[in-house]
Amino acid sequence: MKRLSALALAFLLSGCSLSLPFAGPVQAVKYYVLTSPVSAGKEASAPRIGVMPLSMPGYLARPQLVVRESDGVNIRVLDFDRWGEEIGQGMSRVLCDALAAEGISAVPLRTGSQVDAKLMLDVRRFDGSLDGVVMLDAAWTVQKGKTVFRAGHTVKELPCGESLESMVEAQSKLVQELARDIARALR
Repeated sequence: MKRLSALALAFLLSGCSLSLPFAGPVQAVKYYVLTSPVSAGKEASAPRIGVMPLSMPGYLARPQLVVRESDGVNIRVLDFDRWGEEIGQGMSRVLCDALAAEGISAVPLRTGSQVDAKLMLDVRRFDGSLDGVVMLDAAWTVQKGKTVFRAGHTVKELPCGESLESMVEAQSKLVQELARDIARALR
């Protein structure tokens, strides 16, 4: 009896890794990241801009990718397709890299960072439908001290292919275009 109990305990502790005939194949989770511009860009100039943490709708602030259905109203949250980093941090990283490519020094704002101005970004939409378009709708403000130095609102869309890779690539380009808009306003 002790031998049977020990065998049962060993089986349970091993994680019960049996192949059950009714269990389907396990779907692997895929991870995606936004990409920065390839070129190193121009010599970054002062002033140094600190990019504040982004605000965004709750439906986007999740690890899973979100795809908008072709009806424009319904969304699908993809459980097995996830961001490799928090989406707001990824957007901030690409935005800083793209601003640097435009010759503007920008860093994600962290405690103790020395910056001359702050960039605040309110992302209102950053999604799309496969084989449709991907859209970025964002309001932004550059503030020096308590004074608003520049502000703008960017709404852009790009065509998206049939794959999630093409959607993420289009989203990366939209963040880079947002950086170009901000850079033009700051010049």
